[in-house]
Amino acid sequence: MAFQVSVFLENKIGHLERITSVLRAAGINIRAMTLSHSTQGWGILNLIVSNPQLACETLSDNKFSATLREIAVIEMEDHPGGLDDLLKKIAAAEINFTNAYGRIVSPGKTAYLAIDVEDIGNCLEKLKRAGLKLIPDNDVYGNGNH
Repeated sequence: MAFQVSVFLENKIGHLERITSVLRAAGINIRAMTLSHSTQGWGILNLIVSNPQLACETLSDNKFSATLREIAVIEMEDHPGGLDDLLKKIAAAEINFTNAYGRIVSPGKTAYLAIDVEDIGNCLEKLKRAGLKLIPDNDVYGNGNH
């Protein structure tokens, strides 16, 4: 299954750039990201990258608080209402997610929705029963044919 890299990050000028510089030097490509403010001037940066294991290790080696978290990445159509259609199916499958973000793969055709859930095993079973298409890891990381 796919993984995101989550980094606990102080909200100060240049801190995000330090992370992108470390990843760039390691030859890691960022495919999607979210940055959310939490409390007391800190936030959480979630990344989908070309090599999540190496990214997490490299960031940790450079004194960043980085972890890997398994996520589900689902295909959706890229058109008005595509996300709404997918969310209706996710809700019908009774899946609650704590974080989500998207990535366009082929404009006007295909996009991905990455969801972070508390119980990934249960989520994957529900997605499969609902007939939703999970994206292979190499495609999630941008190392496949997309």
